[in-house]
Amino acid sequence: MTSPAEQLESSLITTLEEKTARGYTENLPPTLGWHPGARVGATADRGALLAYNDDGADGICNLESGLGTWLNPNLGGHDRDFTQRPYSVWRWRPAANGDTAWLLGALAPEAARLELVGDDGTVAEADIVDGTYAAELAVDMVSLRDANGRLSVHEAGSDESRAEFERVLVDARREMTRLKVRVYDSAGTVLYDGPAINATD
Repeated sequence: MTSPAEQLESSLITTLEEKTARGYTENLPPTLGWHPGARVGATADRGALLAYNDDGADGICNLESGLGTWLNPNLGGHDRDFTQRPYSVWRWRPAANGDTAWLLGALAPEAARLELVGDDGTVAEADIVDGTYAAELAVDMVSLRDANGRLSVHEAGSDESRAEFERVLVDARREMTRLKVRVYDSAGTVLYDGPAINATD
């Protein structure tokens, strides 16, 4: 299995090379100081690896079949506001077209464990690395089973296609809010037990 460090390095190199080749030399990610965080889908067709930098930047690497293919950096750092709950959400992905659901982000300092819970009671424990977490859950989101099919029946770029895309987004958010998150401290005390995402995620 490709290590997180190797996946991060590959993602960073590819991103720097391709952006430079296209002339996008502003706001490039730092070349040094990166560290791998939590990940999902380490060897799957599609996966994600969180990363953080010594200078405060962070980002999410795209993984494809175990290889790091791109780094999506946030040079100012993603949200780490824990006033409402002991975790923040950097990215979420609904279980559409047979995919798994993802929840990726950062944990509050007092948090030690995070679980993503389906409405059927299925529990997935998140990977946690250096204050970042990545959770993946196999769950049936009925309205999104054939999201691609819903979009493909309309001509690309048409008003109907755009309207259906908006409906898919609404369904995706509704399905994700049915998932729950439980967060525990190192003693096993529950710090949070509630919806996985909120209106601002």
